Amino acid sequence: MAAVLTVGAPAATSQEPPPAAADSSRYAREGEQQAFRHEQIPQRAMPGGRSKGLITPIGHQGFQLRYDGSDRGRVLALERRFRQLRPVGLTSWLNTRAHSAAQLSRCPTRVPLGGADGFCWQRGSSDDLGWAYVPQGLTGSGEAEPRTGRWQGRSIVAASWASSYDHPSAPRSRNNRPWRGAKEVDHFMKVSFTDVTDRGRPRYRSALLVTPQNRGFAALKGHGDTLSWYGPYLFLYSSERLRVFDVRHLWATTASSARVGVHRGSVSASWQSAALPQVAQYSFVGRNGCGSRPGETPCFSGASIDHGSSFAPSLVTVETSSPTSRVVRWPLSTASHLLQTGERGLVRATAGYRVPLAGPQGVVQHDGRFYFSAMCPDARRVFGEPYCLYQGDSGGPVRVWSRTPAAAENLSYWPATEQLWVSNESPYRKYVRPRPELNGRVVYSVSLDD
Repeated sequence: MAAVLTVGAPAATSQEPPPAAADSSRYAREGEQQAFRHEQIPQRAMPGGRSKGLITPIGHQGFQLRYDGSDRGRVLALERRFRQLRPVGLTSWLNTRAHSAAQLSRCPTRVPLGGADGFCWQRGSSDDLGWAYVPQGLTGSGEAEPRTGRWQGRSIVAASWASSYDHPSAPRSRNNRPWRGAKEVDHFMKVSFTDVTDRGRPRYRSALLVTPQNRGFAALKGHGDTLSWYGPYLFLYSSERLRVFDVRHLWATTASSARVGVHRGSVSASWQSAALPQVAQYSFVGRNGCGSRPGETPCFSGASIDHGSSFAPSLVTVETSSPTSRVVRWPLSTASHLLQTGERGLVRATAGYRVPLAGPQGVVQHDGRFYFSAMCPDARRVFGEPYCLYQGDSGGPVRVWSRTPAAAENLSYWPATEQLWVSNESPYRKYVRPRPELNGRVVYSVSLDD
């Protein structure tokens, strides 16, 4: 039975100044329509919510990534040079002056799945309603530590965001309004860590993603398409690179300003409360990088970590293509918690599948079953249109499992709690019809033990 959720009072104000309030009157409806249309790919071969084709294995031997760990040395050198960049503990930082998120039952968005639990971002803030940043990837401590589901004793959800057309760095129109035609400004990326140990009192803080430089650090540019967490490492795909961040190297800011870097002894990260530096990256092997043509390694639109008992731990990725898409498994090392490299620092895919689904944004593989997020078969390709969750077994069709709030993005599975986590990027708008209750940014989990 679907859970019916109601709107309640806003979450209490945090000790730290909240994210800037969103002025929804600035966003014309046609501008939001245009911002989403490019990534809304309809399901043309899903009559009755069931695919005509099957999930089938494909050749994967040519799919490779190359490791580059040179940034780690730069990070260590900066920490030795600047005492202000001495790392802080993730959990202690997270629970100091954190923003208050709202428990799911107090959000205006309804999740049509029984037993759903989660949160929405601080009510009325730009994280909740605005377009300065847009949520993309999703992971958490349940992927990082599959046995306990906790990092340093806490249950933590992590989400990546990309700057969008209302970010201060975005181009402006002649009357100084946001550039409505540009959704992917991609000048900045951040990761929000939300402590959900107490489900009734979720709290979060955000760190700017940066790259180390000789005299400090600079903001990383990209879209932050996917986010996964294994051991101490976050894996984020953006701009044809799988970027690696180490949560043991988190630099708390000492100044709240638009600057990025170390200036006159102060650490700033474009208004964020910490900077998280890249320590390594993986690039695609091949003349054309990644792509959707035969023989090209698929680009990543969604990713998660599979700790299933019948497989070795793997990073599972999916591309956004049409009318079908490809899923690839990349091996992980249980010793280093990085991707398993062979000769010449190359990572070779261990499996690949073709999936009869167009434009998936998220993927989970668990005990041979696949879960995806993508547009529904009856979608109208308009802003605020509900998305669907899909499931299917290897060798079988893909079926609609449930509707989910608009513009669903990445998925994450936590083995310790047997929960699937889901996030989306579309902010709440009252004018959305015919299902206003199915739009709005939320992060939620549902049990898969059934």
